[in-house]
Amino acid sequence: MRIEVPYLVFEVRGRRFMLDAYFSRKVEKVEHISVLIRKFDSNFPKEAENPLPKLINEETIGEFLTTAFEKIYELSGRTLDERLRHMQKWNVLRILGIPTGFRRHKEKDEVLAKENREALLALSLLQEVLGVKSPAELRDIKLRPVEWRYYTIELKGDEIYNKKGKKDSVYTELLKRDSSFKQALYALEYSQQAT
Repeated sequence: MRIEVPYLVFEVRGRRFMLDAYFSRKVEKVEHISVLIRKFDSNFPKEAENPLPKLINEETIGEFLTTAFEKIYELSGRTLDERLRHMQKWNVLRILGIPTGFRRHKEKDEVLAKENREALLALSLLQEVLGVKSPAELRDIKLRPVEWRYYTIELKGDEIYNKKGKKDSVYTELLKRDSSFKQALYALEYSQQAT
């Protein structure tokens, strides 16, 4: 199954990036939007035979990215707070000598640490793209849509490959980790098989 994904090229502070204008609206976790932004690549073709619909356009891209930034900024703080609360509670119980299950607490801490790392990485990527550190700076950014480009991917088993036959690690990882992305991709595959 071959899919032509629309990418909206935009410019921020003199640098160009590209946003997946279809799957960015399909991912389950807001943190996953940041990995669907690429540096501008002039090798992506300007035309496509049968592209996916554009769920983000020139008018909505600014609001979409600033909203995603605000949500990820808030989420990164919340996940850190939740992890710290868990560690404090666990330490108090440990100091008092109350057995609470070391393995259970360790496993929960590992899950919380993973969620926190994912949120912080997404925030870092968006900070780099938008050139801001906090939501207060968002009103000062000038985001300008430039043009459309298209990226062809192909689903082969549990992996996704580009037009040149090279494995696309970003989409393959999303297929493994994001159930909404996986569902959207398989729905596309089913609709293509039905026609």
